[in-house]
Amino acid sequence: MSDTHAHETPYAEGDRAAWERPIGDAELFDPARRDVFNFTDETKVRYLRPLLPPRGDAIEVGAGSGRLLIRLGLERPYRLVALDYAPYAVRAVRENLRRARRAGHVLFGDARTLPLQDSSFAVVLSGGLLEHFRDPAPVLAEMARVLRPGGLFYADIVPRRVSLYRWAERSRMARDEHLSEGIFESDLGKRAWAELLRASGLRDVRVISAGVYPPYTMRGHEELTWRYGRLLRALDGTAIADALGFFLMATATK
Repeated sequence: MSDTHAHETPYAEGDRAAWERPIGDAELFDPARRDVFNFTDETKVRYLRPLLPPRGDAIEVGAGSGRLLIRLGLERPYRLVALDYAPYAVRAVRENLRRARRAGHVLFGDARTLPLQDSSFAVVLSGGLLEHFRDPAPVLAEMARVLRPGGLFYADIVPRRVSLYRWAERSRMARDEHLSEGIFESDLGKRAWAELLRASGLRDVRVISAGVYPPYTMRGHEELTWRYGRLLRALDGTAIADALGFFLMATATK
């Protein structure tokens, strides 16, 4: 019995080994590539551009590839810091900084105990991180702790829910608690995330739905996404996005 269970779930929740893998082509920094990942990154930058502080230090917690952090560093003269606990992510961020010709610091670290001083960053962000914690409150508390007063908090969150883009995964999402070995995916909604942000001491909290994109199993879905990008982005923050969007964008200040 125990052998079967070990075979089915080789990693405990949160094990860094569950994230260890080669760097995918889509994770490499190449803004000219017209794929859904660059479209999504550009959508986030457009949303954040009017909110960005003019200067200071910016950190991405659970940086993954660090693409969004680097894009924000091209928007403003930020000192860039990326933190992750997965070796593949550290390799990816270093490669993407090289590709973008930007300087930056890449740290190994745990999002629940950031090795950083209080109130030290003008921008604290995460992308696709918070939904992987059954209890995200400690991570939010740490992100809020290192954010300076008046600084910008941003997180994009991909909850476990059926969306137009993820339509093909609807059966698997309904069936599996762990969508991948050792990786949890939360199903919390907008209101719950807003409450968690406020409880961490952040204010001016706003959480909107986004990402009403053609299903990724549809032939030519990326071409359609770029062709009708203006229309699709106009749906962000609407009831249509609440029903059909695949991610949330959360902003706040301290």
